Amino acid sequence: MRDWAGSLKRFIDEVRRRRVFRVAVVFLVVGWIVIQVAGATFGPLGLPDWSLKLVIMLVALSFVLACALAWTYDLTAHGIERTPPAPAIDVPVPVPEHAPEASVAILPFSDLSEAHDQDYFCDGLAEEILNALASISGMRVASRTSSFRFRDGNADAREIGRALNVAAIMEGSVRKAGTQVRVTAQLIDAGNGYHLWSENFDRRLEDIFAIQEEIARSVAQALRVSLNKPEVLDLERNAPRNVRAYEFYLRGRQIQAMKSTNSWQSAPEMFRRAIELDPTYAQAHAGLADSLTGLLLWRLVRPEDVLDEASAAARRALELAPDLAEAHVAHANTLSLAGSNDAATAAFERAIALNGELYEAHYYFARHCYAHGQFQRAVDEFEEAHRTRPDEFQALTLGMNAADALGSRDGESMARRALKLALAEADMDPENGRARYLAAGLQARLGDHEGGRRNMEVALRLQPEDFGTLYNAACFHAQIGDDDRALDMLDRAVDTGQGFRDWIEHDHDFVNIRHLPRFQAILSRLDASAGRSVPGGSP
Repeated sequence: MRDWAGSLKRFIDEVRRRRVFRVAVVFLVVGWIVIQVAGATFGPLGLPDWSLKLVIMLVALSFVLACALAWTYDLTAHGIERTPPAPAIDVPVPVPEHAPEASVAILPFSDLSEAHDQDYFCDGLAEEILNALASISGMRVASRTSSFRFRDGNADAREIGRALNVAAIMEGSVRKAGTQVRVTAQLIDAGNGYHLWSENFDRRLEDIFAIQEEIARSVAQALRVSLNKPEVLDLERNAPRNVRAYEFYLRGRQIQAMKSTNSWQSAPEMFRRAIELDPTYAQAHAGLADSLTGLLLWRLVRPEDVLDEASAAARRALELAPDLAEAHVAHANTLSLAGSNDAATAAFERAIALNGELYEAHYYFARHCYAHGQFQRAVDEFEEAHRTRPDEFQALTLGMNAADALGSRDGESMARRALKLALAEADMDPENGRARYLAAGLQARLGDHEGGRRNMEVALRLQPEDFGTLYNAACFHAQIGDDDRALDMLDRAVDTGQGFRDWIEHDHDFVNIRHLPRFQAILSRLDASAGRSVPGGSP
């Protein structure tokens, strides 16, 4: 009886996933209208009695056909596509927990400016508040990736609260006009949908940091969170002197948040322009260092071309703001890439001491430890990074590799946890190709090759020319033994002009195809690079 009930529930869930219920309801309404019109008009038109019966039969047959088509196909942003089957891996679905009282999701602010060209500013304002609140010990803040999915405003606060397991939702809007800005913010109880707090701010544009700070403090107060370190919400202490510099900084961060490796190369220029406008802006220097080291980690640029600039930017950020945790992370990354291992470790530890809730500090420290064979510490730091962003899957994905290197059984558990989160993100954000291709890699690790193929093909349709997508596709197909497809993808990845020989030649995902003549021919098209390889297909 229990198995029957479980099977019925899974069938109903699958019907919902394939949107059959929605099609059925729409068709029934339309069919009913058609029958009513036929019943009212066929008599006066002199049509025989069997005409109405025929219409009813056609509507019934069409209903069955419509439901069958809805089961098989789906209407997406890319046209009509066959609906992929549910993942074969039995990923456990947790029972929803009661949301912690001190938990909040910060939604992207709506752009009410006349030209509607301030998305970067609205996103940046919300993200600054999110990061400030996330640095408070005891406060649980949904990650940017999770909360920014709800930017379209179609879901109400209670639905978002259930999806993200948070007690409150903060939303707002921004209207910029010349040197003036109007910010509206409101905090909503995710349990009942009622307002906990709301405020309008009509200020000069240069007062934006004071507005952000006031909003963050109001949220913390409404959620009854005590500030052990009041300075964590002092958002004005590192504010730039030039508001235009801040706008370029936000543009740079927005580019870094994109899911495409091909777009990331324009981020450094945004930070350089911010620094030109305000050479004393510490966060812009840290942002420049971050963007350049990110390109290095992805092997999109050569160390000899940008490492000196990144190191100088990180040092300058520290000179300007010695207690800025983000600056220490940027400095640590440049030290790690330069081979100064002990100094990099000290810099990462200092960043964590300054802000133990900073995801980037734990995440990049874990990568540093992994690259230097400190696998247990890498696992611990990846888990710490995941703790600060429990709805994010990348830390668990790389933590799985570290656990595997240890020979630990924890690798499979981390893979399953990461896969559940990656699939949830892909489901909520259908345009997220990165979630798709990383999910495919996890499915390969867990033995679900067909599920992985489906997700990888979706990623390739979404980002057919993106280096990261093509490279991870090559890694995936090499892992599952599809050598020809792996080489096709690697060939296309190299054709983008990105990627270095040293990295690709030593990537352990290609261990079974390195001996093939075609693999060697692809390598011969690449110049040798002195860059240190990063095991695994996805940095």
